[in-house]
Amino acid sequence: MTTLPPHAERTRQQSDLWSSKARTWSRWARPLEAMATRFNEILTEAAGVTPGARVLDLAGGAGEPAMTLARKVGDDGFVVSTDLVPAMLPTIRERGREAGLGGVLTVAAADMEHLPFAPASFDAVVSRFGVMFAPHTQAVADGIRRVLRPGGRTALMIWTTREASTMLEVLGTAVEAELGVEPAHPDALGPFRFGSCTRLPDALTRAGLTGVTAETHVFSPRPRLADDFWRPQLDMSWGHRLDARPEARPAIETRIRTAFAALADAEGRVPLRAEMRVVSGVAPG
Repeated sequence: MTTLPPHAERTRQQSDLWSSKARTWSRWARPLEAMATRFNEILTEAAGVTPGARVLDLAGGAGEPAMTLARKVGDDGFVVSTDLVPAMLPTIRERGREAGLGGVLTVAAADMEHLPFAPASFDAVVSRFGVMFAPHTQAVADGIRRVLRPGGRTALMIWTTREASTMLEVLGTAVEAELGVEPAHPDALGPFRFGSCTRLPDALTRAGLTGVTAETHVFSPRPRLADDFWRPQLDMSWGHRLDARPEARPAIETRIRTAFAALADAEGRVPLRAEMRVVSGVAPG
């Protein structure tokens, strides 16, 4: 039996995990597009994306922020949306085609630690809630620096902490109450990996990017309690655990509804807080 080196094994584990989520992410991609656009606009601005730009999207998932980026660059630019998991790519391609963006938006299977693109190929490199899942952060930063043209920008969006985002805290608590805490990855490759440290901006600085900043953004939506607004996030973030224990889903959903009902106001709306950070930098010219 062949044993993979530790680095390759970690990458394989990430690929297997996200392959198991691909169908769920694809199912919820279109219903969540309006909400996703608000996050995407922050990335677009931080990365300095303008009409005609050449943009690389890392860990593109089911097409966000690629759709927003493709509309922004227009017919004179192009967007390449990549993902480690090939099963994610057909949804991105189909969404682009349906929106009339097929000539602007292309997809490619790619490991963000080993980008298969020529030096100085892009005006901007972005990633929305993806970079924290790459085992080797410095390899990602070095690759971004290599493919950026002089003066090009990168913008990487990450979550801060689970406690700082109401939805993630309520859902995570409910799942853990019924299924227990999921065993931590030995390298802590979770969504909040960079939320309370400077590891990501430090890596960009070591890669040679200049003007590296980390800016925190807070959203405060007020969804209707009756709409079960939390269901897409539950399926996308914890669906792999629920699929393994389907009998636990009713109890988990009851816990979630009870928790959000306790937060709802007199109009039946739930005040939420979502906190994220955008780390950005510029390739020296």
